[in-house]
Amino acid sequence: MTDRRLPYGTRVDPVKFGIRVERRNKDRFDGLARDLGLSSAALFDLMVENLELDDQGRPTWLPDELPKDGELPM
Repeated sequence: MTDRRLPYGTRVDPVKFGIRVERRNKDRFDGLARDLGLSSAALFDLMVENLELDDQGRPTWLPDELPKDGELPM
């Protein structure tokens, strides 16, 4: 099996990134990384480093109005 991790010593300041996400989204993300021949961590780093931002520093795909915690979208 091919090693999908980054080469040892590649990361300058590695940290653990422990957040809770929906299982279906994590599974989808892990599957996408696997299909690309990458580790999930390597795909995450590439996504963040190449994230397209607008002139206000927001991701271009982010809706203008985000639902507030506990509120349903109208």
